Amino acid sequence: MGTISGLFGLVTKGGVIMLPIFLCSIIALAIVIERFIFFKKHIVDIDGFLNPILNLIKEGHSDKVLDQCQKFPNPLGRIIEAGLAEKDIPRWKLEETLTLAGQEEINSLEQNIRGLEVIATISPLMGLLGTVIGMVQAFNKVAEFEGQVDPSLLAGGIWEALLTTAAGLSVAIPTVIMLHYFDRKKEKLAFALNKYGQQFIYSMDNKFYPTAKTSS
Repeated sequence: MGTISGLFGLVTKGGVIMLPIFLCSIIALAIVIERFIFFKKHIVDIDGFLNPILNLIKEGHSDKVLDQCQKFPNPLGRIIEAGLAEKDIPRWKLEETLTLAGQEEINSLEQNIRGLEVIATISPLMGLLGTVIGMVQAFNKVAEFEGQVDPSLLAGGIWEALLTTAAGLSVAIPTVIMLHYFDRKKEKLAFALNKYGQQFIYSMDNKFYPTAKTSS
């Protein structure tokens, strides 16, 4: 309880700007937890998932491919389902269909991540604003008393003003780290979806898409 009360005391000393900074920290934490759960739930071993799919395609079992995709839901599986839903189309059309499905999956991965970017940007700015406001108030007291102010009181006012800058940076730094972490995961998955999507197209050429090699 002592730690919580001490933290609450620092928040109150920092002024009104500390409230939006604190709210940003809560929102950022919620986004990070939600994205961790999302990636853990939806991202599977793509290599382990795709190999049985390719074998089923070689054997001509399109129905079993759909069952496999529905049994292990993941971004690649949903892209494959979108491809299997289109029959007797040229290869360029198949590639277009898979590209659109892949972009939808990438968009779902980006959900809420832009919120982290906004928080990482505005948190230090709000901290700086709080410090400027605090400094203005502190030196305004000096002007009111014509410089006859106890230096310890002035130092205390400046110290409290600097709390908002520290709070803003404390929120922004871990948020930036997590933003880059999720961006990296998204980029790796986007590359994997493109790579394995092409493998899926090649495997379909002589099976379920007999017209895929034509351009008409």
